[in-house]
Amino acid sequence: MGLSAGISADDNPRMRIAVIGDIHANLPALRAVLEDVEKIGADALYCVGDVVGRGPHPNEVVDELRRLEIPTVQGNWDEAIGMDREQTGSTWSSSDGEAAGDASLRWSAETLTEENRSWLRQLPATLRMTMGGRSVLLFHGSPLRANEYLWADRPSRVFARLASDEADDLLCFGHTHEAWHRVVGQAHFVACGSVGCGTEGDARARYAVVYIGEPDIAVGFRAVDYDHVGVVRDMSAHGLSVDLLREPPAQHPFVSAAADQ
Repeated sequence: MGLSAGISADDNPRMRIAVIGDIHANLPALRAVLEDVEKIGADALYCVGDVVGRGPHPNEVVDELRRLEIPTVQGNWDEAIGMDREQTGSTWSSSDGEAAGDASLRWSAETLTEENRSWLRQLPATLRMTMGGRSVLLFHGSPLRANEYLWADRPSRVFARLASDEADDLLCFGHTHEAWHRVVGQAHFVACGSVGCGTEGDARARYAVVYIGEPDIAVGFRAVDYDHVGVVRDMSAHGLSVDLLREPPAQHPFVSAAADQ
């Protein structure tokens, strides 16, 4: 690729950063996004986790990220598969969805090479850096828990508390598969969407582009077409439920209600 996978220097006041996440072992979606990132001329690219799980190409996706040396944080699926857990910590909307997710977890753990599972295990939970004079924090679910959902409709006080605790200008994350940008005080929260999992009727791969300038931060989102039919065919060939690529994470009412107090 023609871009720098990740940078930590603070000498460029104007930067265009691509943030991807929730690839979920979907290689055609990842490759389509990588091509789009290069096309728009991003200065750097980061991944906020859930590299594997759900989809049919776990080794291929990990190999691609490793080859390009894309800085990546650990998602809850990455940790569960890397550590051979029995559950991912995800919340499902139905028992059928949970059963399909558990089957994908087992299949992914059995399919991944030990070298790639080791790579998943060593991924950091968070990445903090300075870009364009701004403090940037990357994580998967929340700074404290990879499986916490920062939904768009969470109360402002939740984000204000996070902004106060972390004191960063820009916080980028995934896990919910939502794509949105919210400013709370001086902090910009960016949910980057999902590369590998679309929604019902829209299979496109989504990611975020953050423009760090003087004096403002601006955020845009891109949706990219890819060979979704081929991925569905690969899912079926491995006995994986095709619903895993379009079923969104579910909100657990008790967990969310307690956390929002």
